[in-house]
Amino acid sequence: MFDDAIVADLWRYPLSTLGGERCETLRMVKGGPVGDRTHGLFDAETGETAYPVRDPRWNRAPDIRARIRNDRPQISSDGQVWLDAESEAARDMLSLHFGRAVQVRRHGTTLADGTAARPRYTMAPVHLISRQALAQLSRMLPQSNMDARRFRPNIVVDLPDAPEGIPEYNLLGQRFRIGNVTLRGVSHCGRCGFTTLPQGELPGDPDVLRTLVDRFQRNLGIYCVIETEGAIELGQRLELPQPRPIVIVGAGQAGAMAARSLREAGHRGPVQLIGDEAHPPYERPELSKTLFQSVPQTDAMTPDEAKRLNIDLSLGQRVVGVDADRCRVTLADGSNRDYARLILATGGQARNPMALSGPRVHRLRTRDDARAIALAAPRRLLILGGGWIAMEAAAAARAAGIEVTVLVRGPALAHRLLPPAVSDHLAALHRSHGVDLRLGVSAEFAVDDNAVRAKIGDSEITADMLLIAVGIAPSDDLGRQAGIACDGGISTDAAGTTSNPLIHAIGDVASQPGPAGLARIESWQNANDQARACVRAMLGQPLSARAPLRFWSDQFGKRIQIAGRPTAKARLCSGPGDGDRPFWDFGDFAIGIDRPQEIHRFDSAPRPKTARRQPLKPTGPGRFLVAGSAVAEGAVLRVDDPKLGALAVTRIDGQVHAVADACPHAVASLSDGFVADGHIVCPVHFAEFDLVDGAPRNAPAGCGKLTIRAVSETGDKILIHDRET
Repeated sequence: MFDDAIVADLWRYPLSTLGGERCETLRMVKGGPVGDRTHGLFDAETGETAYPVRDPRWNRAPDIRARIRNDRPQISSDGQVWLDAESEAARDMLSLHFGRAVQVRRHGTTLADGTAARPRYTMAPVHLISRQALAQLSRMLPQSNMDARRFRPNIVVDLPDAPEGIPEYNLLGQRFRIGNVTLRGVSHCGRCGFTTLPQGELPGDPDVLRTLVDRFQRNLGIYCVIETEGAIELGQRLELPQPRPIVIVGAGQAGAMAARSLREAGHRGPVQLIGDEAHPPYERPELSKTLFQSVPQTDAMTPDEAKRLNIDLSLGQRVVGVDADRCRVTLADGSNRDYARLILATGGQARNPMALSGPRVHRLRTRDDARAIALAAPRRLLILGGGWIAMEAAAAARAAGIEVTVLVRGPALAHRLLPPAVSDHLAALHRSHGVDLRLGVSAEFAVDDNAVRAKIGDSEITADMLLIAVGIAPSDDLGRQAGIACDGGISTDAAGTTSNPLIHAIGDVASQPGPAGLARIESWQNANDQARACVRAMLGQPLSARAPLRFWSDQFGKRIQIAGRPTAKARLCSGPGDGDRPFWDFGDFAIGIDRPQEIHRFDSAPRPKTARRQPLKPTGPGRFLVAGSAVAEGAVLRVDDPKLGALAVTRIDGQVHAVADACPHAVASLSDGFVADGHIVCPVHFAEFDLVDGAPRNAPAGCGKLTIRAVSETGDKILIHDRET
């Protein structure tokens, strides 16, 4: 995987935030490169640590360079005259440069205010990046200068034979050698606004950060820890002696797609796919849609395909433990498997809230469940639940001539998901085919060897079988054991990365970001799309926009299709049209019954822009803020108003917006950020704020609203109004 890989550059940064020093050799100890980030820059009066971007007053820090001579740091503003960093002359030069009293202190020593000099952040000690990663970004931004100094690495490696993407991601979770030094990749390098700052002859460039946010989950390069100390020299080879595999736990649709996608994306390292069922990976949608039918099931991956793709497929093996510190999983038989990266695709277990049991009580989640239900051949079937599994099982049972009663606790079928018009149509469809559908009921069940009885008020229903179809509980126990964040499933970003950078979660177990916060998406399409996105993010390949969600269901010879993410309270834009073949357009999503052409047109056509709410309406006289020609479309300009302080001003679709320049959560200047989708984005933690009402999105917990100011434009003048409505 890394044939002919060599060290192309070595850097160290004696003073955090200042420019660095190119080296021929770096001595590596457990704490990091010797002489690297040993000192910091501090405000001489307040003791405040230098924090470029977050506090724009420090943004000129990278223009000063630092080096080590005679074991002491030196600094220079021009590369010609070098000063002892802790000398009075250096303090004078720095204070003049920043326009305030500034001092250099070794981390851990005492500042003038009595506090300890602490580094701005503490990450893994070695930062590694490849020439190939920089080249990929340069191809995407041909007008930008992608000099490695913009990203402040310690080690730049040339990986000429590496896979596509950000090839150093293949070192995450791996031990590798350079010379006599052993390192281990531990996490991605999350990028901040520092990459956008001018540094010497490198110009400022916000496009770099925008692209990293949009296409690479804002990551580039990796952090490493040092396991064996020694020295690294230019030109030495990088060797990966025995690569650990990517281990996928869960051999269902998502797990199989992730394994296949790794090979399709060019990953050449070992891949292990572990499943607790005896069957090879198969597709689950058919289990309920073809219940009681003798039709062949569709495999998601056959053993022959796994062999052809060089995927180690282990069936009938249950993973019972995850040791995140040692990057190891434990199986039920007591054996262990080490991993470089771990993908949890463990799905969920069918719920049984009343803990009913017995030979006449069934749930439907696996191929064996479906076979057992079909073999029992009930004449009268009782189904508890009103979701898709319940509806599809009822339709399949009626097609087999079975009497069916469906008990739904809620007021309608799939009432938490579907708008009432759609739920009502489906209820009518089921009743027209002989389903005894009872909505809004609670039952007491009695189960014995002869029958299942459901008592509803004064009436009783008797059946041969009870099918409990009330949803699934996510199988997130391995995630919780690994110490990663879980919230109604394993919490992930849009590409499946969890709070541990070496562990990912996909499919039904993953709780991923959505319009209303984290949510699990139980669908065939999501299992495939999220698996592909997870693999691309793992390998550092650019992410493309996710396709709109798709879902389908077959009931009574009808195909119900959904494009987009439905919500029960959505307002109907148009529909339903044909009574037997309705099509409902709810704006953000559409639902059709036997209307594939309309669904395809809705899914593939450009989404109309949501009518944007009007900005604050100014009243009273305005005063001049800035020339209109100074505010370009999509740009963000900082303007200091004598009354309101610093403002960030931007223009979107011709409309000028003005907001407080300070992020409500971080000490950050929003004018150093960028705008996207009607929001201004903080350059520090990437919280987004609506430019109309200031509401936060994708923001840290507790982040408040952004202050919005009313502005108007007359001629080439932008006016700000102190009074607004």
